[in-house]
Amino acid sequence: MNTPRQPSTSTPLPTSTSEPANSAWIPWLLVMVLFSVLVAVCVGFLKALNGSLPADAVLSAGAAFGGAALLCLAAVPVVQQLRQQR
Repeated sequence: MNTPRQPSTSTPLPTSTSEPANSAWIPWLLVMVLFSVLVAVCVGFLKALNGSLPADAVLSAGAAFGGAALLCLAAVPVVQQLRQQR
């Protein structure tokens, strides 16, 4: 019962036009990181001016960076959802 196998034809996966291309994410991700760094530097500078210890200023700057980055990343699905509702 040896039946010849037909070669399988590979079909490309359908792409959705509503999702941005991967190359479009790179500049936006860079903007998000730079904005988060700016927020972290400002918080660290303000803590240092307040007379805090350097370790405390760095910890506060790290927390500010993480919070700003999470807010930026959380805004992406919200914007996508709002665009789909139009």
